[in-house]
Amino acid sequence: MTSNVMIQSAKVLFAIGAAAAVVGCASLQPATPEEVVAKNALAFTNARIQGDHAAAYAYTNAAYQKARTLEQYKKAFPGTFAQSAEIHDVKCDAEKCDVGVDLKVKPPLIGKNLGTIDMYSKQTWLLEDGQWRLYLEP
Repeated sequence: MTSNVMIQSAKVLFAIGAAAAVVGCASLQPATPEEVVAKNALAFTNARIQGDHAAAYAYTNAAYQKARTLEQYKKAFPGTFAQSAEIHDVKCDAEKCDVGVDLKVKPPLIGKNLGTIDMYSKQTWLLEDGQWRLYLEP
């Protein structure tokens, strides 16, 4: 390799390394409560849509889980007619977040095909032992 090619290769490797370092540092920044709760709220809602009761139940608050078993949760929340979800907004204070969720819902009307309709759901999330949990009344 000529010294000119080696210098060019070194410059390219340096640029790639610098870019990776910048991306790496950005990913080390702690997520805001709004970012964490938005991610959790979407994961919870998608678990409900997919019928994954255990995954959805895992997001509920400690008081609810102490009062209600997974089987009781399944009976209280058997399923949903939602087809998809998108987080609309998240507003947090130190220990509580209010989340708005936009849902696409397909109503189960026999003999009718209405397609999907837009609905809105509101969730409350609480900070418990460093974890954001969906508040459900026990």
